[in-house]
Amino acid sequence: MNDETLLPADNPITTSEQDVLGRATVAWDFARSIRELDASQGIVIGVLGAWGHGKSSFVNLMREQFAENPELPVVEFNPWVFSGDQQLTDAFFREIAAELRLKDQSKFGLIAERLDKYGDVLSPLALIPGFGNWFDRAFRATKTAANWWNERKKGSRTFRERVTTALLELDDPIVVVIDDIDRLTTSEIRDIFKLVRLTASFPNIIYVLAFDRRRVEQALTEGGVPGRSYLEKILQLSFDVPMIPAELLRAQVFERLNVILQDVDNLRFTGSIWSDVFVEIIEPLIGSLRDVTRLGLSARPTIRALGEQIEVVDLLALEALRVFRPEVFAAIHAARVALTEPQGYYDRSEKAHHKAAIEKLLEDAGPDEEVVRALIQRLFPAGRAYIENTSFGSSSSDGWKRAHRVAYIGFLDLYFGRTVPSDLRSFQQAEIAYSRISDANALKDYLESVPAGDLESVITGLETYQGEYPIESVVPASTTLLNLIAAIPERRNRGMFDLMRPDIVVTRVVIRLLKQLPDENVRDQAVREIIAGVHSYSSQEVLIRSVGRVEDSNNALISAGCTSELDDAFLRQVMSVSPPDPRSEWNLFRVYWLVAERQGEEYVPPALSEPTEIRALLESASSVARSQSGDTRHVREEDRLTWDGLVRVAGGEEQLADAIRRLREVDGDTDLVLLAEGYAEGWRPEDF
Repeated sequence: MNDETLLPADNPITTSEQDVLGRATVAWDFARSIRELDASQGIVIGVLGAWGHGKSSFVNLMREQFAENPELPVVEFNPWVFSGDQQLTDAFFREIAAELRLKDQSKFGLIAERLDKYGDVLSPLALIPGFGNWFDRAFRATKTAANWWNERKKGSRTFRERVTTALLELDDPIVVVIDDIDRLTTSEIRDIFKLVRLTASFPNIIYVLAFDRRRVEQALTEGGVPGRSYLEKILQLSFDVPMIPAELLRAQVFERLNVILQDVDNLRFTGSIWSDVFVEIIEPLIGSLRDVTRLGLSARPTIRALGEQIEVVDLLALEALRVFRPEVFAAIHAARVALTEPQGYYDRSEKAHHKAAIEKLLEDAGPDEEVVRALIQRLFPAGRAYIENTSFGSSSSDGWKRAHRVAYIGFLDLYFGRTVPSDLRSFQQAEIAYSRISDANALKDYLESVPAGDLESVITGLETYQGEYPIESVVPASTTLLNLIAAIPERRNRGMFDLMRPDIVVTRVVIRLLKQLPDENVRDQAVREIIAGVHSYSSQEVLIRSVGRVEDSNNALISAGCTSELDDAFLRQVMSVSPPDPRSEWNLFRVYWLVAERQGEEYVPPALSEPTEIRALLESASSVARSQSGDTRHVREEDRLTWDGLVRVAGGEEQLADAIRRLREVDGDTDLVLLAEGYAEGWRPEDF
């Protein structure tokens, strides 16, 4: 990865070369004005700005000017390191002394030593000899406990005078920077300002304090005395870091996002929806350059993980809420069903439940209500039914799914859980199949590579594209799908209301494909081409029945003449030629039964000499009967055969019994053979 693809961390800049906001000149001018001040009695300066608005960066730019000849030494005290158990008073002087020694031991050594001792006598821990690290340092500095107590008895004034004397000998003042004061607890903020007030009059010391005015004033307000008044007594000079112009902040957002997006392959980014989502949802949540960086750093792993699968504009909007408004983000998760379920999927009570969920989401948004309303309008149109007079029907869900929008709950769940829901996994496979839908060989190769157990849901997923199928895909796709029916496993455990079967799953897609063709004549010709490429009698029969609508000719997709032509040709072929590949015959019993019904007394039964044909016939004539007693949840299952129909197809019970014996010679004691033998020997179900 080159430097251009690296996102800056959430750290302040350190040099003017990194200044993208054009603040370097302003910082240098302010630093020069400080150098011109009389520091003989000490100066306290405030660099003020809200959290994330670049105070630390501004101070670092000031350092560049301080470093010019003559150089002003800059030491930094980080109060964060010493919060909690360690006392700021002790740490303050010790750290500044240590920094001065590092700068120049010969020049600042005496000042450092006297600051150490001054801190010793001021520290509240000085009253407890033997207290941990503090006493170890104090004891070493004074050699013996007796000497330490003698020094202590001299009082702080003596040590203060010694520090003052040493500081007066300096040619240039020392700059002490204390940053991030606003991140401390209220008590720690007060301690810092007490320390500054205590030492503010030291000569040749310039304090530069960086903080959020509102936070610090709130912490310093005590006993009816406003914190602002307290600050005004301490600060001699202050500078408010300028607000970042909206145009510049927006440019920085785009620049950071470009870094995120440029190395993600096959990114799903829709420019036509970006501007509205950015202006109405993302931009109102960004108030500083630090916010820009936080969004970039947080969104990058999400975009890399999901940018190929989910619309990136949606991801960025949700990431902005996750980072800047976590409470709203949590409310979105709670309302996910209401946000994604189109009208018509639920009853009146569920509609009321969804409405309540959306109302709670808006209530939880508080001051961000307009952002959440925009989120619903731009990302979750199903939720608009509860905030405006707009609703979307169930078919809209297919469009959201095709567009990979989080408006489809499968993609929203993928975002939240990073685990692909089963229906979404099937749709992703269907997408690949759809990309090959006009190439019969490519489509066949892909579908044959899909696990057999997934085939049904993958083919069902192709319905999502209804109305968009290319005209040139109708014949190759229909032929390929009809030839795959036998490869789709029949699910024994289908529920009472699950009426789908492999043939229904396929023919639903085939019908939608044929509806793409403009008129009946074109469809007639297409069906002739399709049936010529379909290998099994079972699939040929279901195609004629589905598009010719033999039972309901009013809804036929092909002409009555074409239906009759295809039907007659089909019957002649079945009567004259045995199935070329019985293993692909998934409904051979129906094929033979239809022929027997049409031929009547002229019907000639098939020879049924091949075990594969016999097996296919018996399997297609079998079914599962389910029953349940009133006092138990257990569902009893019982395999059955359409025995009378089989007898008609085989030409008699004796011929059928002979066929079953031939199958036993090959298959042995399979469940199917045992069931057929039971029927042949006279067994019948209790309710037969």
